[in-house]
Amino acid sequence: MQVTVTRIGVNETQRFADELRSSNFYDADLNIAFGDVDAISSLASIAKGKANWLASTSCLGAMSNLGTDMGESYVHVMTISETRGVIGVASCDMGKGNVSELAESTVVSAMQKANRLGQMPSLVWIIQAPGQEEAVLSGVQAVLGNAVPVFGGSSADNAIEGKWLQFDGTQLYSNGLIIAVMYTEEPISCYFSSGYTATSTEATVTAVDGRVLYTLDGKPAGDVYNQWLQRFGQPALKPGSILSDSTYFPLGRNRGTRSDPISLLSHPSRLNDDNSLELFATLKEGEVLTLMHGERHNLISRAAEVAEVAMRTHELNYETQPKALLLVFCGGCMLAVKDQLADIQRSILNKAQGLPFVVAFTFGEQGCFPDGKSRHGNLMISATVFG
Repeated sequence: MQVTVTRIGVNETQRFADELRSSNFYDADLNIAFGDVDAISSLASIAKGKANWLASTSCLGAMSNLGTDMGESYVHVMTISETRGVIGVASCDMGKGNVSELAESTVVSAMQKANRLGQMPSLVWIIQAPGQEEAVLSGVQAVLGNAVPVFGGSSADNAIEGKWLQFDGTQLYSNGLIIAVMYTEEPISCYFSSGYTATSTEATVTAVDGRVLYTLDGKPAGDVYNQWLQRFGQPALKPGSILSDSTYFPLGRNRGTRSDPISLLSHPSRLNDDNSLELFATLKEGEVLTLMHGERHNLISRAAEVAEVAMRTHELNYETQPKALLLVFCGGCMLAVKDQLADIQRSILNKAQGLPFVVAFTFGEQGCFPDGKSRHGNLMISATVFG
């Protein structure tokens, strides 16, 4: 397996096109790409029909070992070639039917394109528009069970305006799902983490409809959440968007054990006039929610820490040096520390020690916990190590 990372600016249209055409993208087994809306739009207009792409918009651009986007439009591309194995890619428009059923048929199509139908891949990597992540995972797991780790991220734009895009090499979507199934002899390692600390404050979900939380312990969810915030010296929130105000105090569900808790986070996005809370993840009645707390310095340091854990685990398990690192970093967390992006990139560079990497800033994160089940969460971070 050979893995390279390229960063191409889109402001000079002809130069962007020339660089794309002169690259090795078209001969690759897979190109994984991130950039802002202009970058992915430009990529799709030039590279259409040429290769397998797993490309998505990323909040305020993206990051790689080659640089960090600070208002400029670049596309960051991780190119995987000479794989000992095969990679299949398929996609669909999620607006054209039942999302779980579409996910089922799409993962089957990806397996067929890899000519490995009936065989379990090493890894599934997905890109999707935000909003239906649990349904997508349900569809993928209906085909593969929990035996195959599923990692990925939900597309983002700069201001939650629904301008996000997905591109598979042929089709540019605004509500798309792209699935890559990877059958490789080379090792792949993954790590999924939150970086937040659980408090002792918790309550049970007593009324919920998908991603709208109505009551906790029989009381209006907005009232309960505001009471929790005030215990920690935070002001009560008013109806409206609370996305930035809730970044340091998300809600967690324990997916480990009481002695070894592992938290899957849900990010409150809006407080409604009826005191219900909207979130970026689906909840169920009877689930116990714990108030989580994050610190600014942890959000700044955790990308490098997660990268180091993933790389060292890979080295210990396979006694080989990794070839590339793919990080998914929650866009909400990034916005909270965007003035420190240059420092974050330098810290990853220090831990990566020459390893090429790409970082996407997403509006939802998918990954696999130690219990073997892949899930969707918010304010999470994941690392995928190739080779």
